[in-house]
Amino acid sequence: MPQVRLIKESRKSPILKPSEFGCLKAAPSINITRGCLHSCVYCYARGFTDAPPSGEVHLYENLPETLEEELARKRKWPSWVSFSTASDPFQGVDEVLEISYRTMRLFLERGIGISFLTKGFIPSEFIELFKAYPHSVRARIGLVSFEARYQDLFESLSAPPPRRLSNIKALADAGIETSVRIDPLIPSITDSAQSLEKLMQGLRAANIRDVSVSYLVMRPSIINRFLSDLPPKLANAILRHYDGQPWQRVITSARTRLLPRAMRMVRYQRIKTMARQYGLQCLLCGCKNPDLPWESCHAWIREEELRSAARQLTLFA
Repeated sequence: MPQVRLIKESRKSPILKPSEFGCLKAAPSINITRGCLHSCVYCYARGFTDAPPSGEVHLYENLPETLEEELARKRKWPSWVSFSTASDPFQGVDEVLEISYRTMRLFLERGIGISFLTKGFIPSEFIELFKAYPHSVRARIGLVSFEARYQDLFESLSAPPPRRLSNIKALADAGIETSVRIDPLIPSITDSAQSLEKLMQGLRAANIRDVSVSYLVMRPSIINRFLSDLPPKLANAILRHYDGQPWQRVITSARTRLLPRAMRMVRYQRIKTMARQYGLQCLLCGCKNPDLPWESCHAWIREEELRSAARQLTLFA
């Protein structure tokens, strides 16, 4: 593993504030670090203005204490919090994992549900913690391809697919609701019929029932990283799919290009059809596809929507 410089710092700004993500606006998002050890080539967060240099991760070492103080001042606590929009709570560094564990335990012990997305490996002590609060944990595992070449080129520092399947089994054994996020699909790299069939077969064998999907959204920082970090022929083959597409606002960025709408519609339909054949419910990420019919791909958001609808029916009964 490449040498990573871990810098400990104190979080000074408020933590429990709503996320700017469309489907996550109902709950605060918690980032344990600024920067991420996984350093995935396609990661849009690496292009943020406050992102640290490559090979450097800033750990908010005072996060549990600061959160405790914030909760003490609040009259109303959030029902759920989400880990995390710009990093991964399960980076393989002991100091990071310690803060992740303490922060997650703090919420669960207070009856606040947690949701997380990870491409890392979840240690056994977290599984034991989650096992004590099975109805308050929603897990999402990022998994796009079982192909070794994809792993080596695009996310070489994240957990390999077999380790992620181990996460899924351990979470299932602990009674934790777990889904898989197939994101980002990279056109002509991870969306071939053969690659997707292999993925769907593996997920079905792991007893996954719910998946969400989205193609890569392209931003200037990702273009630059593709051109610098990938073989030139491969980078240009990917970028060619986005040529001529208008820059538009997607989530929080006004400088985003999407695959052509017609192309995405056809390919998403093919993926959904394939998923059904394997007994998988496949939802589209609405935030990253604002020009297509909206679908919420976040499990607890759908739960909150159902609760809201039930409250409305009660009001008008």
